[in-house]
Amino acid sequence: MPAIENRRWLLAAVVIAALVLGGSGISSALSWYERPFPGVLVDPDGVISSLGLPSWEGFQKGLRFPDRVVEVNGWPLESTAGRYRASTWDAAIEQAAREGERSVRVRVETGTGVRDVELSLVPFDPLAWWFYAGGLMVVASLYVGAALIALTASPRGKLARAFATAALFTALFQLALFDYHSSRDLVPFFHVAYALVPMSLFTLALRLPDDVALIARYPVFARIAHGIGGLLAAALLASHAMGWTTVGIRSICATLVVASFLFFAITLILRFAAAKGDRRRTLRALLLAMAPPHVVIAIGFLLAMLGVPASALAWFVVPALALTPVASVVAFIRYDLWGSRALLSRPLTRIIIAAMMVALTVMLCSACAGYAGLPLLGAIKVAVPAAIVSAALVVFALGAGDRTLFPARAEYKPTVEQLSEELTLVADPDEVSDAVERTVARWLSCERVTFRRIAVEVVDAAGAPGEQDPRAAEPSGERLIGIDPPEESASELSLTVMFRGRLLGVLEVGKKRGGALFTSEDLDLLRTIGNQAALALAHAHSYAELERRRREQAAAWRDERAALIETLAAEITHEVRYPINFFRSVFKRGSSNQSLDAEEVEIGCEEVERLERLVMGLRRVTHRKLERRRLAVEELVSRAEMLLRDQLGKRRIDARVSATPRLHCDPDQATQVLVNLLSNGLDAAGDKGTVGVIWEPSENGAELVVWDTGPGIAGDASRIFAPWYTTKPGGTGLGLAITHRIVRAHGWSIDPERRDGRTRFAISIPATDVTMTAEHEVA
Repeated sequence: MPAIENRRWLLAAVVIAALVLGGSGISSALSWYERPFPGVLVDPDGVISSLGLPSWEGFQKGLRFPDRVVEVNGWPLESTAGRYRASTWDAAIEQAAREGERSVRVRVETGTGVRDVELSLVPFDPLAWWFYAGGLMVVASLYVGAALIALTASPRGKLARAFATAALFTALFQLALFDYHSSRDLVPFFHVAYALVPMSLFTLALRLPDDVALIARYPVFARIAHGIGGLLAAALLASHAMGWTTVGIRSICATLVVASFLFFAITLILRFAAAKGDRRRTLRALLLAMAPPHVVIAIGFLLAMLGVPASALAWFVVPALALTPVASVVAFIRYDLWGSRALLSRPLTRIIIAAMMVALTVMLCSACAGYAGLPLLGAIKVAVPAAIVSAALVVFALGAGDRTLFPARAEYKPTVEQLSEELTLVADPDEVSDAVERTVARWLSCERVTFRRIAVEVVDAAGAPGEQDPRAAEPSGERLIGIDPPEESASELSLTVMFRGRLLGVLEVGKKRGGALFTSEDLDLLRTIGNQAALALAHAHSYAELERRRREQAAAWRDERAALIETLAAEITHEVRYPINFFRSVFKRGSSNQSLDAEEVEIGCEEVERLERLVMGLRRVTHRKLERRRLAVEELVSRAEMLLRDQLGKRRIDARVSATPRLHCDPDQATQVLVNLLSNGLDAAGDKGTVGVIWEPSENGAELVVWDTGPGIAGDASRIFAPWYTTKPGGTGLGLAITHRIVRAHGWSIDPERRDGRTRFAISIPATDVTMTAEHEVA
């Protein structure tokens, strides 16, 4: 609540100050309309001003800034405490005009010496008055309005406060500028504004659109800048209070004004050049809105300092001054640089624009009337009510025309909202068509409304017709909306409904009842309804597609479970093949009365135990947990060779493995890996080929390599470990898949390669699973 109250007090203070100072400035300016003056203006120090038209007699006779008037009609210009030197000038001119004199005698101190000049008393012409009085008053009101908008939008924002400060001081400068050279009622306020305008612009340039690193890190620099401006303002006020001249201090202020406007433009350009992305787009808008006017204003001040009459540049400076606050506010609002996060009110915006147009109309009418020789006050009294009444009549006429000729505009928002609410609940394309037809028929009085959906039959891989899929429709051409030729269709208008370049439907509308014309608003509303229908149809089709995919996913899940069971059965079959072959050979030897050695009996018992564990694991229908133990690599190779004895025949495995290394592994699954790789190698090498096992220590552990002298890997090498993929006649495609799964379950890796005429399967084992001692040996 205190923050809101403070904001209200601040806004109220700004409004009251603007009304008081603006009223005073306007009142004194009005008194100068066609008032007699000697063809030149002077400032409070009696210095010739650059404000004026080149046609003025003073400029025609060579008077320029900073020439100084020392005497007028024999009255010397002297400054005293609390009294301006120009007070004598004002009194002498007023007395001469009252006594009916046609000229005044002026003594001027120039850079080349003292000159005596006689100046004729002529009325202050309307063109000059609108440039240097009325026009600046209007521009000042725009700056005050911009400041109020900034303070209302973000009273606590640093950028909004900096912008409002700069705008208010600039407005004060413009309100007091003409008064400073004429009535001199606002001289102290002019001095304050003259000193603080450049400092506020320096600060604003460093905060736009956000604080530069220097200000962000040291906020005190902004206060120092305003402090310097305050010191200059105090020096100007003190000089006048003491009766001293202010020319020197004003020269410093003028230099700072030129520098600040140029600094502002250059800073924007540099920050724009260094920006990227969204920030660059924001700075581009600010650059176009604010940099050119500031450059023009800086040039105008620079020429005034050099003594060039400002009338030629006033044609550009005054419009630039007027453009700056308007363009700046638009840029700030469009990019929300004040951080207000407020909603932009369309009615309020239209009121502000209408008020600006009324003010512009009054100004132009009054200026034209004055230029034609009519009294200013009379022209304003006629122009103000005429502009207000005309604005009201235009608004009323536009509203009546919309209601009478463009009823679709009045129905636009409720129609679209109703249709949107109805379509959000629709998931059937046919219901979308019905909703669109009802909506159009409700507000558009026409003979016929038809919405035709476009669907294309989808053919599946087997060639059978499937579901309707409108996304597959490829339109031969795109036509948003238009009048169909009579021979093609009985519709008056047709709208093709598109979504992502696909034709979804056609909305056809018959003639209006009574033969009335379709309007542009009718077409706009039809386009909007067509867009709504496109989104609804896309939603309906997506929903149907989602439902279809859900059913397919359920079917795929069932198929996947069936395939999993099939794979599991095949894997079990694959794993028990080698023990069965081993026992078959044992039984054959037993039937021929051959004795079994202890190793064969031991291996047979281990295989029985392994089969028993395999059967127990089937109860969980999952891969059983690894049961790691320390096992000698030499023992692992010997066990695999025993299991492959029938397949080996008279051949032997070329094993280059010492008795030292041991693996931390699951013995059953490690045996299965070695048996699968050796069996594949024997098949590939043939009866005359060779297979072998090599143990190769490395820095990161070791490699267990199974090799063969076969012809190499046939088929797609990238699918070698895929289940069911095989190139062997009668193969199952499960051996290498099982091997790959077991290796990865241990945390190892396996890579096939062809080297030196051999096919190698290298199993990389980390150092944590390798020991090179006989410790922890498991018999």
